[in-house]
Amino acid sequence: MDAPVTQERIRLHPKELLLWLYLGATAMLFAGFTSAYLVQRFSEYWKTFDIPVVFWVNTVILVGSSFTLWWAQRGYRRGDPWQLQVGLMATMVMGVVFLLGQFLGWQLLVRQGLFLAGNHKGASYFYVLSGLHGLHLIAGLIVIGYWTYKALRYQVGSESWLGLRLAGIFWHGLDLLWLYLVVFLQINQLF
Repeated sequence: MDAPVTQERIRLHPKELLLWLYLGATAMLFAGFTSAYLVQRFSEYWKTFDIPVVFWVNTVILVGSSFTLWWAQRGYRRGDPWQLQVGLMATMVMGVVFLLGQFLGWQLLVRQGLFLAGNHKGASYFYVLSGLHGLHLIAGLIVIGYWTYKALRYQVGSESWLGLRLAGIFWHGLDLLWLYLVVFLQINQLF
């Protein structure tokens, strides 16, 4: 007779559960803003505008940063501190470049005469949505910076996996959120 099949129960760490709840709440916040965007989209003061190309370049940079973070985590699992360090540093650099690109993009919008507060609702929503995402990204950079600092000092041990995993979930969540926002905003500028 065969041995009974046991089902191993997958356990979710309480910190990971809290992070998923936070990401869910953040998704709801952005869903609310994008819903309001759609409602306002058909008002009399709505005008479309060209989204500067730098925001698409930023998208590629942010997706690249997800890859470098994944690569860093892979280095950790393989016991390769160099790969962990380089991957985390690359993620940090790409995150900072993304934020600088956002500022450049906002300056390009200002040069088009599009301001945060003005009679152009579409531009105002663009600033708010990209700005809120930027604030979340700053929080992500603080977390990645913490792990980069620890990795460079060789203070990342076997007990660090949960923290690195949570940092990755948060960072990848921000990347997915940005992809959603930039595609949503671009599609709504086409009409």
